[in-house]
Amino acid sequence: MRSFFLFIIRHYVVFMFVLLEGIAFYLIFTFNSYHNTYFLNSANALTGNVLNTYGNFQEYFALRQVNDSLLRENSKLREQLFLAEITDTTRHVVADSTGTPLYYYYPAEVIGNSFTEANNYITLNKGSNDGIEVDMGVITTEGIVGKVVKVSPNFSMVMSVLHSSFRSRVGIKRNNAAGRMQWDGRSPTHSNVIQMSEPGKLIKGDSIVTLSISDAFPPGILVGTMESYDKDPGSNYYNVRVDLSVNFSALRYVYVVKELEAKEKNELQQHIEDAGD
Repeated sequence: MRSFFLFIIRHYVVFMFVLLEGIAFYLIFTFNSYHNTYFLNSANALTGNVLNTYGNFQEYFALRQVNDSLLRENSKLREQLFLAEITDTTRHVVADSTGTPLYYYYPAEVIGNSFTEANNYITLNKGSNDGIEVDMGVITTEGIVGKVVKVSPNFSMVMSVLHSSFRSRVGIKRNNAAGRMQWDGRSPTHSNVIQMSEPGKLIKGDSIVTLSISDAFPPGILVGTMESYDKDPGSNYYNVRVDLSVNFSALRYVYVVKELEAKEKNELQQHIEDAGD
């Protein structure tokens, strides 16, 4: 305590100066309207800048929560969209007595992704605890991504469209000309549709979409656009080169699609196959 008082006595001039300066500024800004206004404006500006910076920091750290919220909202909107299309019987979209749509959409985040290998896989941050099951289709707002092939409680692995074993029935949106989609391993931006019929003239730039017979995917989901085509020698089928709509190098958020009547449909198909054996 003695040292403290000695310090005060030794520097009393400085403390006195600071005290008098404070009193002077107080009197100036209190009894002078111009200086008072200037001080308040400066203080408000400084406070506003601090609050704005703090708000920007809060907004940045809340981006993940905002993204999750938007994904959930988009998921609900997609379900409502399919529910609104129930009257379109050509799409095979039906509802039960409670109005439940044919498909559910589960938002997920991509936490692992390859797109330059011969066989590419995608890892998602959702698993069986979230309702994800093997054979579910995976899409984005841009198009189809792949199919779920392995599931753990908290994660799932997806066979990408960019995989030599990936297969799906797709067709031309304009006339429903159907073929089988398979990747040839040449480019992460293109795939092929083989054995496509031609009920009408093929046109470069045609949209290729999933069909009602597409396994694991709702009908009408974009695959890409027709870039070129050629005819199989000695057959009436065509091979189509497709410019894929999904940028696989930039995947981050996807939707896993659950077909509510998939089990019943698969059991019926299995019964037919068994009867034919």
